[in-house]
Amino acid sequence: MGMGGATGGGGRSRIAQGTLSEINVTPMVDVMLVLLVIFMMASAVETARISREAETLRQVASEEAAGRQAIDENQVPVDLPKLKADKIAVGAKPGKPVISVDGERKIWVDKELLVDCKVKATDACLDGFEAALQKSSKGRGLRDAHLRADRRLEYGFVLALMARMRRVGIEHFGLVSEEPLGK
Repeated sequence: MGMGGATGGGGRSRIAQGTLSEINVTPMVDVMLVLLVIFMMASAVETARISREAETLRQVASEEAAGRQAIDENQVPVDLPKLKADKIAVGAKPGKPVISVDGERKIWVDKELLVDCKVKATDACLDGFEAALQKSSKGRGLRDAHLRADRRLEYGFVLALMARMRRVGIEHFGLVSEEPLGK
């Protein structure tokens, strides 16, 4: 009897121990599948955001390139000083005229020649500039402009031109330069 009872009790304890020693992996698999779905959704959202940002950057770059090309096509060739400065915002003030002075002391408004000062004295040249600017369709009533001056011009000539620009009513103007090649 004692043996039969010990065997029966021992058999039951082995069965009980066998079921307790097995690991139930179903909840762990469920958690892993939920995490997988979360990561897949997060990566899809992030990919969409990155593609939107890339498209925005492409649009900005193409607008800047178009703006630079439009500016280049409408400008007199001038050897500008090369220095690091803030860039003019493309499209910030559309139609803002550019007064250019090339190395031969010719003064232009956009591509319209106002006065050729190559052989004239500075004062006579700038008197002619004032008169021509008032007669010009682009210069009449002008309040804002960009000034592009060749770097080989005398400093005094450029300052005198800036003073005359203020005298004819151009209250706000910016000096234009080019970026150095080395950046």
